[in-house]
Parts: sequence; structure tokens; C-alpha cells
Amino acid sequence: MGAVRLRNLGEAVHLYAPPDSPNSLPVDAGQVITVPGPMSENEAGDAYICGEGDTARAFPKSRWAVEVPAAKKTTAAAKAADDEKGGDV
Repeated sequence: MGAVRLRNLGEAVHLYAPPDSPNSLPVDAGQVITVPGPMSENEAGDAYICGEGDTARAFPKSRWAVEVPAAKKTTAAAKAADDEKGGDV
């Protein structure tokens, strides 16, 4: 199924339900959330479509940005071990 990480580019917002509702998800400005995926290949022009069927949701591109996972940093010890093995083959 997968998941998509989105960063809120706008002001604080409540997802799924009105504020103070037990089903509400408050999201602060700049906060990253994980949304059930996958992200549709057939995005709407101005929104990311996440999920499938009845659970699909649109997230406006003007408010949300896809958060790409950071690449793993190679530590000096891991690099030295890799070099000792002969590096990439």
C-alpha cells in the first residue's frame, strides 16, 4: 500500500474533521504528516491524490509538498569497510 509524507506549507490546519472533533488531525505550519498511499500517478493538476478508492484524498499543491526521505549518510567506518572490500563492483 505504501505511504506518502507531506509537509504543510501553509498555516495550521485540521484534517479529516472540524477542530476539537475526536477525528480531527491538527497539523501545524511546517509539520510533516504521513498519509496512507499510494500517491496516484494520475495527479490532479493542482493536487496530490493519495490513497485509493473511497479512501483517496486530494492535498492541494499550494499547501502541501511531498517530503522526500533524506539519503543515508555514509559514515567513515562504513566507507572504510567498503573500501577494504574493494568498493562498488
